[in-house]
Amino acid sequence: MIDFLVDPFASSFTQRAALVSLLVALLAPSIGVWIIHRQLSYMADAMSHSTLVGVALTFAWFGRGAILIGALAAGLTVTLIIAYFTQKSTLPRDAVIAVVASGFFASGIIALGRVDTNISLNHLLFGQLLTVTSTDLKITLVLVVIVLAYVTSNFRDLTFVTLDPLHARQVGIAVGRQTNVVLVLIAMSVVVCISTVGIVLTVSLLIGPALSARLVTSTIAQQVLAGTGLALFQVFTGFVISYHLDMAPGPTIAVLGTAIFLLTHLAASLIRSDLRTARHPRRWPVKP
Repeated sequence: MIDFLVDPFASSFTQRAALVSLLVALLAPSIGVWIIHRQLSYMADAMSHSTLVGVALTFAWFGRGAILIGALAAGLTVTLIIAYFTQKSTLPRDAVIAVVASGFFASGIIALGRVDTNISLNHLLFGQLLTVTSTDLKITLVLVVIVLAYVTSNFRDLTFVTLDPLHARQVGIAVGRQTNVVLVLIAMSVVVCISTVGIVLTVSLLIGPALSARLVTSTIAQQVLAGTGLALFQVFTGFVISYHLDMAPGPTIAVLGTAIFLLTHLAASLIRSDLRTARHPRRWPVKP
C-alpha cells in the first residue's frame, strides 16, 4: 500500500508536480470561498479562459518558461477592463464579462494557431503536471505566498465586505478597494491553477473544494479550513490515480473534485434528514 502511494513521486519531475499541487491545494479554497459568496464563479471562469492569449503570446516570444507570467498579465488586464466598465457605467457585469472574456479567449485561439512549434500545446488547455518546470514552481510559490498573506492579514475586512458591505462601509472599510483586490487575487489564483489542471478546468479546482466545504460548515473560516483539507485530498488522490491508471492528471483531479462534491452533498443531505427525524419523530396514528 505504501509503495502504491509513494511510487508516483519517485522522480524529480513528479516531485515538482507534487509541490505545485500542494501549493494549489493550499491556495484554491482561500480564494474559492470569496468567489462563491460574492457570486463571481462566472468571473473566475471567464478570467481563466482569457489568460490563453497571454499564454500563447509569451510562449511564442519567450518560450515555455514565461507562460505563467503571460497568463498573469492577461488575467490582470481583463480584471482592470471589467472593473472599469462595471464601476464607470451601468452596464450589467455579466454582460461585460462575457464580451471582454470571449474577445480575449478568441484572440488566444488565434495567437495559439500562429505559434510556430512542433510541441503540442494541449497541456495549456487541460493541464499537464508532469511538464511543470522549476521556474513554474518558483512563480507559483511567489503568487501563493502573496495571495495567502493578503487574505490572512485582511480576513476580517474581506468577511465584512463580502457578507455585509453596507456595515463594512459604515465602519470605515474601503469596500471598493477590497472588491478590486479580490478580483486581482482571483486572477493570480487562476494563474496558479493553470499549471495543475489547465485553462479549461481551472474553475473546477478553484471553486470545487470550497463549494463542497460549504455544505458541511457554518462560517467562512471553517469553510476555508475544510476546503483546504478537501483540496489536498483531491490533488493528491487525483495524481496517484492518474499515475497508476495512465490518465491525464489535470482532468483526473477535476473529475475527482466533482465526485467529492456529489458525495459531500449526499452525505450532508442524509445528515440533515436524520437530524430532522430526530427532532420531529413521525407519530403514527393509533388505531382504535
